[in-house]
Amino acid sequence: MTAAKVERSGDAQVALSGDLTFATVLQIRTPLLQQLKACGEACVLDLSAVERVDSSALSLWLVCQRQARRLSQRLTLCGVPEDFHSIAGLVGLADGLD
Repeated sequence: MTAAKVERSGDAQVALSGDLTFATVLQIRTPLLQQLKACGEACVLDLSAVERVDSSALSLWLVCQRQARRLSQRLTLCGVPEDFHSIAGLVGLADGLD
């Protein structure tokens, strides 16, 4: 297992790395939401350095989307891992992923 990390990679971009699994998602939820909020009206969440995902990663994305709606923020994903696409597709949420 690789610890998940949240890093601001630009004014309007936040990058995640490591594993986004049940074991790691709760550790990064609050810091991630704080970084996304600091982006302002538009933000890109970069998943290109994410190594492993499970359904917890999708749950985290839904939490991020809910916050973005509350803040009237435009939030998009980039570098989405294939496993994330597969999980989202299984539950009918694949539309709108990069």
